[in-house]
Amino acid sequence: KHGGDLAYWQRVVGAQASTWLDLSSACNREPWPLPSIDPVLWNELPDQAALMTQATGYYGIRPNAIGAGSQHIIESLPALLFDPLQQKKVMVPKVGYQEHAFAWQKWGYDIGYYQELEELLEQNWQVAVVIQPNNPTGRLSSFEALQAVLDKAQAMKGYLVMDEAFIDPIAEKSFLTIQHAADWPKSLFLMRSVGKFFGLAGARVGFVFCSSRWEIPLKNLIGPWPVATPSLYLVGAAFDDDQWQTAARKSLAQRQAVFVSRVMPKLNTIFDSQDSIVSPLFITWQLESSNYAERVFAMLHSVGVHVRLGDGWIRVALPAMDEMSRLDNALIGLLKSAGGRDLA
Repeated sequence: KHGGDLAYWQRVVGAQASTWLDLSSACNREPWPLPSIDPVLWNELPDQAALMTQATGYYGIRPNAIGAGSQHIIESLPALLFDPLQQKKVMVPKVGYQEHAFAWQKWGYDIGYYQELEELLEQNWQVAVVIQPNNPTGRLSSFEALQAVLDKAQAMKGYLVMDEAFIDPIAEKSFLTIQHAADWPKSLFLMRSVGKFFGLAGARVGFVFCSSRWEIPLKNLIGPWPVATPSLYLVGAAFDDDQWQTAARKSLAQRQAVFVSRVMPKLNTIFDSQDSIVSPLFITWQLESSNYAERVFAMLHSVGVHVRLGDGWIRVALPAMDEMSRLDNALIGLLKSAGGRDLA
């Protein structure tokens, strides 16, 4: 299950779901505005050279490969790192993007789960996956803690896979800021995505940074034309749009302030929880039980609000500014209803 699944709910409950306020996907609700593109882009085979240059300007370091979203990279790494002579244990966050565990599991790796990053320092493993910031919990680890895990990976001749799909609004906290291509560790793989901050999930473009030792074999696994020509062009244009990026980060901060002051208290009441983490693109609550989370998820549907339901947690995407009043009014209506009064 993933966010952004409104089409599924339209099949389940009917056309009414098409009118819901969809806050289930944590992609930017004020995405980069798409320009018109030359139709000839649909007739040409993809050439990644221009986007590689534009990505280097945006990230400050040249990516080693481009994939069809970071998901494509996630799917490729288990085959790339498969070694029958090594232990095949992969540590993933207990709560986190579940495709990481599934990708390694399909290749026969043993999956272990951790809650705190420090647990990785106390165990042996071949691969550790860190989501920075975590999706869906929003937790962010320090450079020092991440470096300690990387040092552990290097000492064990293992690997650290870092997923920074949600880091762009706080790019200064990216591990890329303390790494250099010339001495990139053989043990480190770092992924970035354009689907979240830019809101270009449908373009299916992701990047991986790794040691040059892995570049050719990884590209061989990915294949020659993983991303369509129009997507390459659009993502490059988004990377070049410094003015939009600056305005988007400012907008996220303003929207977050409005959400925290106006909307969040009502959700705290509905969820009967203040155990939450505010991330730049989403806010996640831990609830008392899975049953209660399912109950309030259904109640939000009753007032036309769709969020992301997990095992005892609910994630709410940060709304666009012009969606804030609609959400606020829906929550007021819920709290005034019989069911809402019962929750309160």
